[in-house]
Amino acid sequence: MPLAPGSLKCVIAWSAQRALRDPIEEALRAHVSAENIRNIDAATFLVYTDAEPADVRDWLTPHLQDGEPIFVVEFERWSGYGPAVDRDWLLRRGH
Repeated sequence: MPLAPGSLKCVIAWSAQRALRDPIEEALRAHVSAENIRNIDAATFLVYTDAEPADVRDWLTPHLQDGEPIFVVEFERWSGYGPAVDRDWLLRRGH
């Protein structure tokens, strides 16, 4: 099945006070289908979407508390290794 237009983004959020994985994943799933989201570690996600990095950031910031940062980067090229990084999933998304 062909993918819709988009690119791969990496979303990284962190907090010293609480776990962010669930709120970040829930917010992403409100905008992106589950098959286009991969959790890498804690609150680090790979997301395939046609949204701009700033749009992804804007989806997530309402779920953060004061002082909790988030970083969204769009990839042009990438490479990965290990069980958390699904090689086939990546290859289908433009590598």
